[in-house]
Parts: sequence; structure tokens; C-alpha cells
Amino acid sequence: MSRKSLFFLCLAAISIYLLYRLSAWGFDWSLFLSSLWNVQPWWLAASVLATLLTYVARAFRWQVLLNPMKSVSMGPLISTNVLGFSAIYLLGRPGEVVRPLWLTRREQIPLTSSAATIIVERVLDMFMLVALFGVALLLVELPAAAQHTLSLMKGKAWVIVAGSTTAMIFLFFFRSNIERIIRFVPFAKVASLLKNFSAGLSFLDRSWTLGLVVAHSIAVWIVIALQFWFMLLGMNFHFSLSAATLIMVGAAIGSVVQIPGIGGGFQAGYIFCMTTFFGVPTEQAFASSLIAWVSQGVPTVLAGVLYMISHRLSLKDLRTATAE
Repeated sequence: MSRKSLFFLCLAAISIYLLYRLSAWGFDWSLFLSSLWNVQPWWLAASVLATLLTYVARAFRWQVLLNPMKSVSMGPLISTNVLGFSAIYLLGRPGEVVRPLWLTRREQIPLTSSAATIIVERVLDMFMLVALFGVALLLVELPAAAQHTLSLMKGKAWVIVAGSTTAMIFLFFFRSNIERIIRFVPFAKVASLLKNFSAGLSFLDRSWTLGLVVAHSIAVWIVIALQFWFMLLGMNFHFSLSAATLIMVGAAIGSVVQIPGIGGGFQAGYIFCMTTFFGVPTEQAFASSLIAWVSQGVPTVLAGVLYMISHRLSLKDLRTATAE
């Protein structure tokens, strides 16, 4: 039996077990099924459009990060983002490597330089998540029963801030001292990799460029928050934008841990916020988490597949990007 067959067999067994346990816990299947069907298609269509627009917003930010090395047009950056996030939906977090690999193949930018820009993106995304979490807490009235959970989440948020700040300080230090650092590296290949990585951080040399990247990050996450809000409205949850943002933050943090093609962490974070902060029944939260996952993942993967078909690409092509 192949590994792929074994994976799907285990997945089916886990699914059957979970369905059995849900039934044993008195899971209301009628509420679950009605939640799946009672949707507002126009709001969901708006959410899908916003999902696709996030890749455009990310491309603008990526263009600023790459500009000190090479001016890359928007078309390749949008398509690379779509391919990269399609890979994340299908493969889980290992799909993160597709974006820098494909950019290397398309634009002949060293792989370590491309990877540096992706790391910067992720650090900034963590900052934005914490900032949105703080803003949402100021605007959303939460039940008293959720205060203990909220305190724990605030503690985790400070850990994320500390980790992201440390990472950003390190990147500044690394970029400004790269020439000194490589003097102590005895291997030419390693020194070259470090220098290329530093080149990916060259946007840090100008304060206005960093400010522009931060401004683009704010724009990216505004679009993501709107996409989440439209999606919730499409599922008949009449939440405010601030409430939708709080749920989005929980789902985004949960998505750090993903099962390839299934999600898992995203749905867990989503359901947790819906049930804990807004008293949504578990069945309804579970059903809407599936719609949320599908409404983001399916359009992205379809767009990625259409791009690959139109350019006669195969999965092998995504794996054969040259490195340095």
C-alpha cells in the first residue's frame, strides 16, 4: 500500500471515529445540515472575490520587498501568490516553499533572497494579527464567562509580539552587519547563501521602504478582515466587522497547524472563537467553519490549477526551480 493510500485510509478512519463521537455527544445533525444550506450566495460571492483580492494586495507588498533586488511586475507576483497559497491549502505548511521556489524559477532571484522576503512577510503578518486582536477587543463586548480565556489569549499575544519583535531586530542586525558576519564564515558557499539572504532584506536600508511595507501589510489585512466579514454575513451571522476580525484572528492563529487538504487548525480556531466569545451552537459553528474553509481554499486552488493548465505546467515544474 502506497503512502498516499495509507494517509487517506487513516484520514477516513479518523473521520468515522469523529462522526461517531459527535453522535455520542448529542451532536444536532439537523442544525448542522441546515447551517450548511441556509446561506446568502451574494455575500459568499463577495467573500470569494475578496479572497482573490488578498493575493493582489499581497503582490503589491511583495513587489516593494523585492524592488531593491529586482523590479518584478505584478502579474508574476499575483500568480506566484496564488500558486503558493494553493500549495498551502493542499499540502499544509510545507507548501510555503512553493512561492520562493517559483519566484526563483520565474525571475532568477536567488532562493535565499526570496525566502528572506517571505520570512519578513510572516513576521509582519504576526504583528498585524496581534494589532487586529487588540483593536477588536476594544470594540467588541464579550461575555464575562470568556474573561479567563481572554486573559490566556492576551498572554499568548504578548508572546507573539515578543517573538516577532525579536525576529525583526535580528533581521535588522543581520542586514546591517552582513559584511562582518561573512568574514567569520570559512565556507564560500555558506557565505554566499548568507549574503543572498541579506540581499532579500535590502528594503530595510531605507526607512520609507519599511514604512511602505507596513502600510501594504495594513491593506492586506483589511482586505482579509473584509473577506471574513462577508463570509460570516453569507452564513447569516450578523456580526460587526470587529467581531468578524476577532474570529478571523483565532482562525488565522489556528491555521499555523494544518492537515494537508483538510485544514484542522483553521476550523478549530474558528469554532473556538464562535462558541466561546459569541455563544454560537457547536453544530452551527462547525458547519460554518467548513464553509469558511471551502470558500477560501477552493477558489484559490481552482485559480492555481487554471493558471497551471493555461501555462502547461505540472507539479514537477514547481519542484524544479533552481536554487542559487
